[in-house]
Amino acid sequence: MSPLTFETRGWQQVQENAWVNPDDDACIVDHFDIPPNLPAALEDPDTLGERLAAHTAASGGGLVELEVIGLDGLAAVRQIVKLPLPDRPSGVAYIASFIAPRAGASVVLRFQCMEHGTTGVRDASVYQRFVSQRMSEGRRMEEIMSEWARHPYVPDLRGGLPRNLSDDPYWDEHFPDHPLSRARRLQLQVYRSITIDPAFKQLPPFRGPA
Repeated sequence: MSPLTFETRGWQQVQENAWVNPDDDACIVDHFDIPPNLPAALEDPDTLGERLAAHTAASGGGLVELEVIGLDGLAAVRQIVKLPLPDRPSGVAYIASFIAPRAGASVVLRFQCMEHGTTGVRDASVYQRFVSQRMSEGRRMEEIMSEWARHPYVPDLRGGLPRNLSDDPYWDEHFPDHPLSRARRLQLQVYRSITIDPAFKQLPPFRGPA
């Protein structure tokens, strides 16, 4: 039994630890009885962000956002990453996770929200506005592109899917059906109902990788 529970109203359970909603977004809860694979302690969020950004880029994706939060009174990580959809020429999956680590265990709740149909509309629309504005200011294209997309925590990192300005939460209300907008909205909705078993909370705390 998972040490993490949440309000499942509006979700259809399809496996013991998995649910789907009417938007075809998936919610999965995993409990691991092994040390977490987080690359730094939660008390050092800058190093955690740098290493997770590099790891995600090396896997072909990109870190969109990361923060250390309180999750039912327990220190945890909230993050969103984007990954290319396998076996498709275009499209991105956004994985929004809560990770609650202890020294020898962890519990992870994640949402998987994928692009369907026509892809890239949010990026293209925001990009056109951004480039037009910057060019009207006399900016060079090389400078414009370096400002448009970069990996958080490691600005000079190359490869993967850098975070671009259309990933900013500001644009969620303009593109409410976009998978990134849905991912953020689901995190916020479910966060309020998450509870963690007291026995899990009492396990030795995570102090970083061995």
